[in-house]
Amino acid sequence: MSYSTRTFLLGPDDTLYRLASAKLSRMLDDPNRHRLPRFAGQRLRMAEAIVIVAVRDRAPYAVVRLVYERLAFDAEGRLDRAAFIRQNAARAELAMSPVIPRSEAKETVVIDAGSRFVAGGGSWQSTPEQEREILRAALDESKCERVNLNGVVEPVSHRESEAAGARIV
Repeated sequence: MSYSTRTFLLGPDDTLYRLASAKLSRMLDDPNRHRLPRFAGQRLRMAEAIVIVAVRDRAPYAVVRLVYERLAFDAEGRLDRAAFIRQNAARAELAMSPVIPRSEAKETVVIDAGSRFVAGGGSWQSTPEQEREILRAALDESKCERVNLNGVVEPVSHRESEAAGARIV
């Protein structure tokens, strides 16, 4: 077995789009050249599904983790890279804080909650229905449109019941 990451965007109307991982990487590396005009001026919800893929037939087997984030696009469809990096750095800082505490003056009574606010602004909570649809799409059990490397949205086919053995862990 191996792991793969599948990235999904939820439009304002809850339409689910699968975003190629290479497209997201290119958007982060060079937002000026790799735009999504369809989402210009919007702040979208993103879900990353970490999927176990069975080696024997490369079929998705299970989703082991879902991560919810937000992506902001400017008026020309460029990803707000700075906000994305800031939110992920804040999320990492929060995850590390129990392990590597900050050195603070003992008499300080002010709590620095900046990272918590920044990280919170970059995340969202799915409804049970949204999560179910994301999981089904991650396991190739349902159709969703795909945003390809050129930023074009195209329909995606799905495996019918051959993924019926897939499970969520």
